[in-house]
Amino acid sequence: MGYSEIQQSMQRLVDFLARKDIPELTKESLWAVGISKVDVLILLGNAIPYTVKVAAEAYRQNLAKRILISGGCGHSTSFLYEALRDKQDIFPAGLDGRPEAEIFRDILIEEEGIEPSAILVEAKSLNCGDNAKKSIEVLHEKNISYQSLLLLQDPLMQQRSHASFRRYLDETAVKIISYAPFYTKVTKKLTPVNDIVDGLWSKERFLELLSGEIPRLLDTKEGYGPAGKHFIAHVDIPAGILRDYDVVQKYIVRQGTDLR
Repeated sequence: MGYSEIQQSMQRLVDFLARKDIPELTKESLWAVGISKVDVLILLGNAIPYTVKVAAEAYRQNLAKRILISGGCGHSTSFLYEALRDKQDIFPAGLDGRPEAEIFRDILIEEEGIEPSAILVEAKSLNCGDNAKKSIEVLHEKNISYQSLLLLQDPLMQQRSHASFRRYLDETAVKIISYAPFYTKVTKKLTPVNDIVDGLWSKERFLELLSGEIPRLLDTKEGYGPAGKHFIAHVDIPAGILRDYDVVQKYIVRQGTDLR
């Protein structure tokens, strides 16, 4: 098996995980799905600060009424700390121990100029399923009614985050729109690249995420779907994507590390 085949399989996996229900974050794209402005833009905690910029720009373009940031301290938090070590002007007291949602809120306010009154924070959730459950609880506690949600997440976790919200919401009553904030290209060296995104995953982290996501999306005893742990709603996974996952997983194992 050559690198070319592995590269193509990785790219298809990345594209599948990076769910994008509209082609662009524009008024025209929202109108195409029957929405003039989403009730809540939910920015989910992750390790890539660039996602905050995308959320801020969407709000500035008047695409959302408010922003809810969801994320406590989880598996991605240490990577987020590392990505922001040079932001001493925003975080003079340091980052260690701070929840992802609070960190993103500070960036939205201090760096992106978003007014604090437009931001809600949920800073206790520990994973994608918890993000969905606790975000919905915050909206209920604040008596915020909503018929549409726009989800922004690390592209490799966008598909699972969408399924997590579907687990708790009636899609006939609430329109859930996922938008992976950036495109990831897999190079011939099997590394992820995007020329405008700072703090992209290391190759090791990239492979770890690719290795772990498909098993989580499955309806199996070990998976997160309805026939397993039921953290998420059912996800339709094409047979070709499952084959691509096998190709990538065999490559990872050959490297001497099963990152799953």
